[in-house]
Amino acid sequence: MNLDSQKRKGRGGRQVRALKTQMREAVRAEILDAAEELIATHGLHGAALAQIARRAGVAVGTLYNYFADRDAMIRALFDSRRATLRPKLAAAVENASPLPFEKRLRQYMRDVFAAFDEHRRFVKVAIETEHLKLGPSQTASEWLAQIETIVAAGVTEKVIDPKRASLVAMMVQGSLKAVLLRRVTEGGDFISEADTIVDIILDGARRS
Repeated sequence: MNLDSQKRKGRGGRQVRALKTQMREAVRAEILDAAEELIATHGLHGAALAQIARRAGVAVGTLYNYFADRDAMIRALFDSRRATLRPKLAAAVENASPLPFEKRLRQYMRDVFAAFDEHRRFVKVAIETEHLKLGPSQTASEWLAQIETIVAAGVTEKVIDPKRASLVAMMVQGSLKAVLLRRVTEGGDFISEADTIVDIILDGARRS
């Protein structure tokens, strides 16, 4: 075998491996999408492995090539969706950063709600699987740190009482979570709640 033949064979092998990897990732994504849809629509009781496999268009045995069990599948779903949400939450901070504190907080809230609105189905899954204790979320701690950065700007601008800054940040995050829970459960728009939340929180947090 000459050198050119060896190179062609090497390229062909790499292309085959790359194609197999792409196919495997595509099937994995289909399985996670199917799990998300079924859990969001029917709850955990309506998302048995057989139902997930049927929705994804694969055999039940194929699921075990990707996940040890359903809990592992749900953890993978959380990892995937958090990885998608994390840069959107970071972008919400960046987009609002040039604004003065109150406008900055309002813009941040709107952008965060918009990000979660795009993933409303995943929010339903998070609510449905809360009892599974999937472990602490790095996204949640990063989210709180982002809010604390914005609140710190309010302290610098002498809008927020520094003694209340930590509590205000937790209240903002808690209010965001409460609205997500309510709107996912009852229906309705997330973003329209943003200004109301800011008004309520700031009325009690301003420096006297």
